[in-house]
Amino acid sequence: MKVAALIAASGKGLRMGGGIKKQYLPLGGIPILARALETFIKHRAVGQIVVIIPKNDTALARDTIKPFCSLEKIIFVEGGKRRQDSVYLGLQALSREAEMVCVHDGVRPFVSSELFEAVLKAACKYGAAVPVIPVTDTLKEVSLGGFIKGTVPRETVRRAQTPQIFRHDLICRAYEKAHALGIEATDDAYLLELVGETVYIVPGSPANIKVTQQQDLLFAGALLEGG
Repeated sequence: MKVAALIAASGKGLRMGGGIKKQYLPLGGIPILARALETFIKHRAVGQIVVIIPKNDTALARDTIKPFCSLEKIIFVEGGKRRQDSVYLGLQALSREAEMVCVHDGVRPFVSSELFEAVLKAACKYGAAVPVIPVTDTLKEVSLGGFIKGTVPRETVRRAQTPQIFRHDLICRAYEKAHALGIEATDDAYLLELVGETVYIVPGSPANIKVTQQQDLLFAGALLEGG
């Protein structure tokens, strides 16, 4: 099975603040992006890694991760205005030999090989798979005016994570349709839903956090110290 990994790392890190984009920030002395790449670099099934970065960041991204990562499998692609645009550009750079496409957030530094393999196994069987974790808070549907409209049953709701893995032809078809119709989504699996494809769910990991704000970075540091 030949797998290509798309690492979405084209965000500007505006919610984090500071002068360094969040994907390049050090976590335990190693850049977050380098940590997010580790599992895919080491996995024998992954033959190509496309790292999608902000415009004009190719040299910066390469220099930032080079001391910590092998660049043998990696190519860099400059992204677009939105995450969806960036992943679409990354898809254009994929090798045609790739049978499965894995999309992972470049600011999720703690993806394990076990989680990746579980999602890959499910995606190979069902065509598309996503890791999810249960929702523990009570969810409220609210109006634009600031009032509660109803309560959403949390038993049927999950929080989606990455890596999300899809058969190559399915994710390309979904993105082509979204691009043609101007559909916007922050989640790749949603585009599969729009073209009528089913997506299998796999238990995710609470440690597989996405670093978007300062408190996330603090939590990530605590996880790292605690092993």
